[in-house]
Amino acid sequence: MRSFAKWPRIRRRRYRRSGRASYQVDLGTVNGRRVRKQFSTKDEAATFAQRARTVRESEGAAAFSIPVEVRVETARCIEMLAPHSATLTEAVRYYLEHFVNHRSAPRVAEMTTRLLEDTKSAGRRERTVRGLRNFLHNFAREFGDRQLTDITVEELQHHCCPPRLAPRTRLNRLRMATQLYNYAIKNGWADDNLAKRIVRPAREQKEPGVLTVDQARQLLQRADEFGLLPYIALGLFAGIRSTELMRLDWTAIKFEEREIIIGANIAKTRSRRVVPINETLAAWLVLCVNPSGPVVDRKSFPRQFPQLKHAAGIKHWPNNALRHSYASYHLAAFENPTQTAHYMGHVGGTEMLHSHYKGLVSRAEAEGFWALRPP
Repeated sequence: MRSFAKWPRIRRRRYRRSGRASYQVDLGTVNGRRVRKQFSTKDEAATFAQRARTVRESEGAAAFSIPVEVRVETARCIEMLAPHSATLTEAVRYYLEHFVNHRSAPRVAEMTTRLLEDTKSAGRRERTVRGLRNFLHNFAREFGDRQLTDITVEELQHHCCPPRLAPRTRLNRLRMATQLYNYAIKNGWADDNLAKRIVRPAREQKEPGVLTVDQARQLLQRADEFGLLPYIALGLFAGIRSTELMRLDWTAIKFEEREIIIGANIAKTRSRRVVPINETLAAWLVLCVNPSGPVVDRKSFPRQFPQLKHAAGIKHWPNNALRHSYASYHLAAFENPTQTAHYMGHVGGTEMLHSHYKGLVSRAEAEGFWALRPP
């Protein structure tokens, strides 16, 4: 072995069997370990040694505790961050705060179960819980074993918005996905709501279906045969939602005071409202009013309602036909959108009433509608 007296030491070594010579750069002991580097030529060894001297002068001996591959990766990372005016320390700190801390979050399957339980405990409507349960079940079936923060925007969009689904269905899925991400953010399991990044599909603006005056007359005249006169009369002449009618009790109908109390426990919006009993509604309610009990028999309704529609000769039943009819005929007859919206418990303002219901029926048709009376 020959050594050259200058740090770091460069030693030439000749192997006995092969006769080949090599040059070893001895950096000494770093963090309790001997560090040596082998080179095939003296020039390579000398170049490395000079670099080591430069590093030692600028950074100290501790710099040699960092492996070469790590130093190379560090330089590459700094180069990637340079266009964004960010430091490597900032990038590492962001990673620790936004990703490593979320590794302790529950998997998607457990997270969806917790959200559903909390939703039930909050006293949400059965219909709301049922819809959320179906969405979370499908979501957990696809992503159950993963972290929520590992799901990409593309994966979420493919799950919530496949082209085969109608715009309204896609909107509903995105709404429930947003609820899931907000729940995760609230519990410290995520920082970003990916569902909000997805462009919402345009909702189809279909013209509301309205019953004609003759169809309303046929329904009213045949409804009592199937025990559904209260349901039809209150839907047509008070605009009460079908879901609210299913929960309504006769004690909430103050016939003498000519008003109907839609309590917060019944209203879709959880806000109490009072609907007046107009002359037309009173004429039909007097035939079926009861002191107490449910207004609609929920057990027999699924069987009797289709029979009533068939008996009335209505082959195509417009979606939400009773409430849409009330809104259209009330707006045409009284021309007071604020009052119409208030009676319906509508929180969307009067603009929606104008865009949806104005002009659907004529003033003459509205007069005929509100003149309907029992034979």
